[in-house]
Amino acid sequence: MMRLRFILFILMISLFSSTSYAVSIGISPGRVTFDSLLRDGYAERTVRVTTNSPEELTAHFEVSGEISEWLKFEPNNASFSLSSANPYTLKVIIIPPNDTRSDSYSGKINFVTDRFGSPEGRAGSLIKAAVTLTLSAVVTDIETRACRAGAFNIEDIEIGYPFEISYAVTNDGNVRIKPIVKLDIWDQLQENLILSEEVISPDVLPTVEEKVSRKISNKDLSIGQYWATMAIDECKASSLLSFSVVEKGGIVDKGVLEKLTSKVWAYVDEPIEIVATFKNTGPRIVSARFKGNIKLEDKIVEVIETEDVDAESGETIDLKAYFTPPKSGRYVVTGRVLYNKKLTFEKGSIINVNPNPEKEIKPRFILLLIYLVILITIVFIARKIIKAKKRF
Repeated sequence: MMRLRFILFILMISLFSSTSYAVSIGISPGRVTFDSLLRDGYAERTVRVTTNSPEELTAHFEVSGEISEWLKFEPNNASFSLSSANPYTLKVIIIPPNDTRSDSYSGKINFVTDRFGSPEGRAGSLIKAAVTLTLSAVVTDIETRACRAGAFNIEDIEIGYPFEISYAVTNDGNVRIKPIVKLDIWDQLQENLILSEEVISPDVLPTVEEKVSRKISNKDLSIGQYWATMAIDECKASSLLSFSVVEKGGIVDKGVLEKLTSKVWAYVDEPIEIVATFKNTGPRIVSARFKGNIKLEDKIVEVIETEDVDAESGETIDLKAYFTPPKSGRYVVTGRVLYNKKLTFEKGSIINVNPNPEKEIKPRFILLLIYLVILITIVFIARKIIKAKKRF
């Protein structure tokens, strides 16, 4: 009988240990501050709820404090599921009422675990855990405009189709904005302006990052490579881009001049190797060569160009040229890689050239020898003069 009770006791312990766990949860960031909010304004922050539990568990959150009525959430559901492999992401949105006075306010969100398992599956027991997100908000009458922009891009297109531009704008102010994008398109040598356009962005709410794509008529651009500058003056951001118009069904060659390297310090009359590292990022083999120039005091002293070298798709090659500096100074090397009638972005490097120490020694030695001969001659003449005086 005692043995049977012992076995039942062990089975009960095993059963409870399989369905009851101690877990912890965390929140990042642990505090959210909404600064410089306008009445009827808008701001949002994203928080991440994590747990150490490898099993899925359900949880919920509760809102309290002065700003609890101002808050909205995405997803708009107070209950959620999470695990160590799948944290939960929640967007917290705040919209102060129109009659709110200028002041500081606070609130908090409590996240509490409920049980193991999804609502549809078998539930296990759980020792509850909780974490609190502290909120603060400052309402003001002062409007601020500030933004950031980047991720500028233009896709290659087939002839006759509109080209697509894309970019990202982040509104760091407290009013909604609609920044204007200025687009200038140039020919392959960046000498002739072919097209200028202005694109108005959609509304970007405060604290929001908006990724924007727009299609623009190509104005019958012919087949070839083009350069474009995209700029958003309001955000003080701009970028130089390259894109191609290809024949219908055509393959688009792509390549990158990754770096241009050479010795940083050298001597006069020393042969210097200049290496342009090019990567073929397109789908087929290309023939590439480096073309550049070397300047001293803003004057071109030499034009350099390498032989054509084939690069397989995905291959990185080094294109090598050589330069012998005729005199000391700070030389600036710049250039591009020409591949299958396309040009890469320009890269540059600096070469600091010092006088050749070996060639400096010879002139000094010769000068010293001349001085020595002159000195011996003077001494010899002086002795002769002294001897001649003694005779008289």
